[in-house]
Amino acid sequence: ASVPLDPHQQRLESSLAAGSPSQVVCIDDDGAIGKMIEYTLQAHGYRVTIIQDPLESISQIFQLQPDLILCDLVMPKLDGYDLCGMLRQSTPFRQTPILMLTGKDGFIDRVRAKMVGATDYLTKPFQEQELLMLLEKYIGLGELNI
Repeated sequence: ASVPLDPHQQRLESSLAAGSPSQVVCIDDDGAIGKMIEYTLQAHGYRVTIIQDPLESISQIFQLQPDLILCDLVMPKLDGYDLCGMLRQSTPFRQTPILMLTGKDGFIDRVRAKMVGATDYLTKPFQEQELLMLLEKYIGLGELNI
C-alpha cells in the first residue's frame, strides 16, 4: 500500500513529471530585493512571482499554489510572522517550504520564525549562492539544471 502524499509533494512531483519549472513566490515590500531575487531565480530556471503588498499576497498565493514561498519578516500592514502563521493554518500550505528573509539575525527572531512554521531563515544581505542552495535543498534545481 502506498502512503498518500501531502498536497505540496503531489504538486512538486507533478510539476517535475511535466518538466515545468518550480514556482516560487517572494513577498517583500522592498522592490530592489524583489528584483534581485526575481533576476537570480529566473536565470536559474525557476518561475518567480514578486508580491510587494503582504495583504494582496494571500489571494495570489492561493491562486499560484507555489512550490516555495520567500517571505520578508518586517513589512507594513502584515509582518512575515503573521503571514507565515496564516499560511500554515491553511491545508494547502501546511507542507510548503516557507523561507523567511530578514535583516534581523537574532536568536529570538529565529525561534519566533520557527514557532510560526517557517521552514528556514535567510539573513539579508545574502549571496545568490546562499539563496540557490536553500531552494535546491527544499524544491530541487531549476529547470535549466535538469
